[in-house]
Amino acid sequence: MADKKIVGWDINSGEITQEYDRHLGAVNTITFIERNISFVSTSDDKSLRVWDWDIPVDRKHIADPSMHAIPSCSLSASGKWLACQSMDNKISIFATQKLRLNRKKVFKGHMVAGYACQCNFSPDNSYLMSGD
Repeated sequence: MADKKIVGWDINSGEITQEYDRHLGAVNTITFIERNISFVSTSDDKSLRVWDWDIPVDRKHIADPSMHAIPSCSLSASGKWLACQSMDNKISIFATQKLRLNRKKVFKGHMVAGYACQCNFSPDNSYLMSGD
């Protein structure tokens, strides 16, 4: 059974430095954004949460009844875009600056067959790829 939380450790001492426990389901991804001062987490609770490093309260919570669990997220090489692949067979693109959905950039046409599938940007951000 999942603890539904994110745990941060100090690499040198091995001590737990912070726990983030606002998700209601198992945590699927943790992706650092904004020059590594913030991170986005996704969960089986069908939500995205934005956290500032070392602050255990989420600064933004995105959940919508139409959303599905997001097992894969990938940050573009420029750091401006976050691709989130969901279990409803689509990839949604969010602008990382305020984590807003770019409604013009939703990609469909592939079958997400399980949690092992991942999406990723090409190094020049020209292409987005996903397995199915």
